[in-house]
Amino acid sequence: MKPLLTRELLYSIARHSNWRPGSLEATFRSAGLYASPRRWALFAQLLLLGAGASFLVAGVVFFFAYNWAAMHKFLKLGLLQALVVGITGFALFAKGRENIRNLLLTGSTVLVGVLFAVFGQVYQTGANAYNFFLGWTGCVALWVLVAQYPPLWLIFLALLNTTLVLYTQQVATHWPAAVLLDLLFVLNGGAVLVWEWVARKKRNRMRGKWLQRLAGLAAVMALTSSLVVAIFTNLGQDKGLCLLLAALGYGAGLWQGQRVRDLFYLSVIPFGGIVVGTALLVRATEYAPDLMLLLASLFVIGTTTLLVRYILHVNRQWYGK
Repeated sequence: MKPLLTRELLYSIARHSNWRPGSLEATFRSAGLYASPRRWALFAQLLLLGAGASFLVAGVVFFFAYNWAAMHKFLKLGLLQALVVGITGFALFAKGRENIRNLLLTGSTVLVGVLFAVFGQVYQTGANAYNFFLGWTGCVALWVLVAQYPPLWLIFLALLNTTLVLYTQQVATHWPAAVLLDLLFVLNGGAVLVWEWVARKKRNRMRGKWLQRLAGLAAVMALTSSLVVAIFTNLGQDKGLCLLLAALGYGAGLWQGQRVRDLFYLSVIPFGGIVVGTALLVRATEYAPDLMLLLASLFVIGTTTLLVRYILHVNRQWYGK
């Protein structure tokens, strides 16, 4: 079985040998780690197709907005249903590249939301209610699971987050803000765990880690915000939940970053710790504004400098100069 060559492996070999830069560059090209003209052309094609699909969906939205008063309700719903069925059917049964079919399916996913919004406006069901996004999420869940396409997963995760936020604003209004932030952390952190597990099992069809990192960034932001809210409010037992999730989330992220040599986790999580530490200083010195500003400024400058030096040190240790 041919060994898998990665950037990290080649950099490690070059760092501990007398490998010349020219030979290393040639190895990168032969291993396919540098983008070839054909791959650049494919990237440009997918970029233009994605832009075209986005403009098409936007055009549909503006078409209905501009001609709303002149169209009968059955015409509005019928046109959108025909578009959803036609695009979905073409994406499922037409022969062609998988990326093009997935882009069409992504556009159809967005059109499902437009269809629900038009239905809500026609019959005044409340297009901004949480159950609108819940129904949208449920209707496209099967497409997301079958396609395994990163933009579709991103839309699906955004719908889940929106549904949860609107539910707490419209139904569970008694929930504290920290509880909502903890739930958002669990949702986005769970998505990161699932995607990392699938990637390790080599069952996914996506390359790169941008999807995991977006979800991880959302999870860290939610957890950090929850800790800041817990610092400035009296939450009782909820504060213990925030601390427990912070210990688990931050610890797991730092461990994962060290295990897979990913500087993303080693950068984002300590920065979240800097935010929490700044909030603690502000709370402790809130009755002395001048001292608060001085200590907070010195703390942010000092810890950020140390974090940057640490990241540079780890980067040199892992990948060399």
